[in-house]
Amino acid sequence: MKDPRGVLDSLPRVGASGSLGLSYGFTTAVPRILAEDTRIALTVAAAWALEEARSDLGDPFLRVLHHMIMLWRSAPRSPNEVTRVTLTSEDLQGAFPHMRARIIRLVPEYFSREPLLSASYSKQQDGTWTMDVPRDVRRYEHATDLLGYVSEACRQVHRVLQEADRELFAGHPTPTPPLDAVLHLSASRTALLTWLWHEKHEQAPGGPMPKVLGVLLDDDLSADQGVRFTEDEIDRASAYLEQHGLIKGAGTLDQRAGPSLAEVTAAGEDCVENYNGDVSAYIRRKDNGTVTFHIATNNGNIAANSTAFTQNAVTQGAFDPAQVLAAVSLIQQLTPALTPDAGEQQELLTQVSKLQTVAAAPVPDRVVVRRIADGVLSSIRGRAHSPDVQRLALEAVEQGIQNL
Repeated sequence: MKDPRGVLDSLPRVGASGSLGLSYGFTTAVPRILAEDTRIALTVAAAWALEEARSDLGDPFLRVLHHMIMLWRSAPRSPNEVTRVTLTSEDLQGAFPHMRARIIRLVPEYFSREPLLSASYSKQQDGTWTMDVPRDVRRYEHATDLLGYVSEACRQVHRVLQEADRELFAGHPTPTPPLDAVLHLSASRTALLTWLWHEKHEQAPGGPMPKVLGVLLDDDLSADQGVRFTEDEIDRASAYLEQHGLIKGAGTLDQRAGPSLAEVTAAGEDCVENYNGDVSAYIRRKDNGTVTFHIATNNGNIAANSTAFTQNAVTQGAFDPAQVLAAVSLIQQLTPALTPDAGEQQELLTQVSKLQTVAAAPVPDRVVVRRIADGVLSSIRGRAHSPDVQRLALEAVEQGIQNL
């Protein structure tokens, strides 16, 4: 290539710009000086974009990632020492006997290229290795496919950079957008339910119920839109979750609406594992309101309250608002890569916020969802700064509204 830096810089990347700071893209970070022996390696994100990289990189990585998560879940806990989990190449070969030895030798390098997953490891001359399993693998437990993993990796990059900004500008107040009270309320329920899910899977069976206010001590789940939840907000979330059978409490204290001690129920686990903790979407799935039949093609008789008739109709799948909300979350993460212009970013985020609001309604208006989604699609098509990221965003929205 005549211009290797130009090619590398043209690839989409989220996070810090330049060679300094945390970022994530299809390759490892590009150094300030490119020499003939400079090595640029592909990340797991590249395996999502390149079909030929999935069998050797993407699919093995996901299998090992979830094996590591399982190791953390089953690791013994001690109040007197820091929990440490290690993995060896021999143990991994035993867990995946059909995984090629060449792939297993590369596992530590694969993880060293991913956000927050780099860990210390030692390698022997024969290719065997011992690696510390990073604690942060648990952040990716809901990433069951490549798209889910890449989306979560982008979100973690933004989270770390936002925390760094808060520390950097501590004591120097900056203007913040007004708090969306509805989203904040919904986020408190999701945060508490997700935290209780983690507590259930990390403690031994039969252990005491955790205190619901313990979620306020979790740096990842104790805030939304840059604002920390209050004890009253978590209390109201606790009452709501118990009312809908997502958690089981052990009584309430004076002046409290919800249980002070609680554990997640089977329904709550289903909400976290299959609906990403979106309580509203989980509850809406049981909505059995008025049924409307849209008959696109009719080749027979349509009879009401009759038993002997023939009806042929073309039907479509059920609309799932959770898919729209997942697309909204992804676009919010990808916006910086879609356009470098701050004004265009804000315009797109405003549209996406409107889409999120209408899709999260108790009974979403399909016509309104479709109209706003079409506007979002139009805006994304006009943001051609990164074609691959643009394609990812378009596919996410189109998949979310395909049954409207």
